Amino acid sequence: MAVFNPTGESTSQSAPIGGLNTRDAVDLMPQTDAIRLDNFFPGSTDVSLRKGYINHVTGLPSTVQSLLTYQSPSANKLFAASNNAIYDVTSSGSVGSAVVTSLSNVQFQHVNFTTSGGSFLFIVNGADAPRHYNGSAWATPSLSGVTGSTINNVTVFKERLFFIVNNSLSFAYLPINAVAGTVSTFPLGSVFNFGGKLVAAGSLTRDGGSGSDDYIAFITSEGEVAVYQGTDPSDATKWSLVGVFKIARPIGKRCIVNVGPELIVITESGYVPLTQMYAENESNYSKAISDKISGSILTAVTNFKSTFGWEALIYPKGQFGLFNVPNGVSGEFVQFVVNLSTGAWGRFTGQDAYCWGLLNGDLYFGGSTKVYKADNGLSDAGVQIQGNAKTAFVYYGGRGTSKRFTAIRPIVSSDANLPVSIGFDVDFNDGTSTYTPSSATTTGAEWDTATWDVAEWAGSISSQLVWRSVADIGWNAAIRIQTSTQAQSIKWHSVDIYYEKGVGL
Repeated sequence: MAVFNPTGESTSQSAPIGGLNTRDAVDLMPQTDAIRLDNFFPGSTDVSLRKGYINHVTGLPSTVQSLLTYQSPSANKLFAASNNAIYDVTSSGSVGSAVVTSLSNVQFQHVNFTTSGGSFLFIVNGADAPRHYNGSAWATPSLSGVTGSTINNVTVFKERLFFIVNNSLSFAYLPINAVAGTVSTFPLGSVFNFGGKLVAAGSLTRDGGSGSDDYIAFITSEGEVAVYQGTDPSDATKWSLVGVFKIARPIGKRCIVNVGPELIVITESGYVPLTQMYAENESNYSKAISDKISGSILTAVTNFKSTFGWEALIYPKGQFGLFNVPNGVSGEFVQFVVNLSTGAWGRFTGQDAYCWGLLNGDLYFGGSTKVYKADNGLSDAGVQIQGNAKTAFVYYGGRGTSKRFTAIRPIVSSDANLPVSIGFDVDFNDGTSTYTPSSATTTGAEWDTATWDVAEWAGSISSQLVWRSVADIGWNAAIRIQTSTQAQSIKWHSVDIYYEKGVGL
């Protein structure tokens, strides 16, 4: 390898721990952000390639559209809904016989609810009578007051089950600590101004616990939110309206997720925290937790807002929140993931998940005829994980002068040989240097044979500190990293840049 004697100035840039940014203009983006961040997760000190997934249960008859977790003090179980039936998929291997059959659809909403009579997994789909599982058997609870097959969503608040009914602006509820019996209704039509129908309800709090500031929010298809407090809707002295406000329209029935005391709503304008939006103007979506990826959300909403698969889940073990988004009309999906500590975003691809679930803290998703265990292993069920990242454009040495970039040194580490390629763009271009990602898994990987010299990245635990020549002139520059691997983890720490300043303006 030729010896390189750099001249000029050098600087170091962190890997894009600020995460994906599709909101800001490329000319004004913080240098810690990324224009692309596919299958890389932004940590607090580095950016790492996501883990893969493995087959958990195979042989399901069709796409898995619901994963239903039962959790009790004595046992946890996982069920998958596929082809109008429900299957026990707690243990890995080939799927067994269905435990519930003859369903009209398998797009369920569910909650876990414990009473003096036991722990129940309660599921509804808006077409069949609700079912519940008590740890040993499935049953159809006896409900009166409403037609069970019209209940399409369910939540728990103040020791009661609350229901959303098809095509209605009234919610329904059972007595305290009941999973069966007489269902009462409460009309909300006079509260809302924009019509539509109720689609979801969820609890939130403004004091961080289960105290006097606990509320339940009812959300309509038109994006109106009515917030109530109290314990008994049938008693005016124990039930009262806190307020009504407007957000963007929610997407799908699985449009809410609790993050601590906060309730996040998946809407056409992003992922909205209700306590932050309370009493705010409808257009103030800078408070959305997805504000930094608003460009990506807008594209997904424009193209696929009516496609099944929008869903959110908090994954404490991985320290991220996951938002599943359809990315095609034929079972293609991406996941926008947010670091729960830093708020930085990344995008995962290659995991075509119709639904997600947790079992004993581990992450699973439902695909076509299979349930997969995610965040596991170094490949996608034997297929390479494709990582693709591009940093923000940075005006090294200031905006006022052009630069001749002469060398680059990525600081990347791995537990095995590193199949990483690098590209270098100037002045807001994309792909000005061409690379081909390596597919090597155990014998080392070539470094960008299309543009620069050929070199092997090797070592059982390696950190790459080798300078490579570049030859580009521009006002600013961005670094591209690409990898294709199924045998090792990769962490990107930083990049060193050498450049010479030209004449200023």
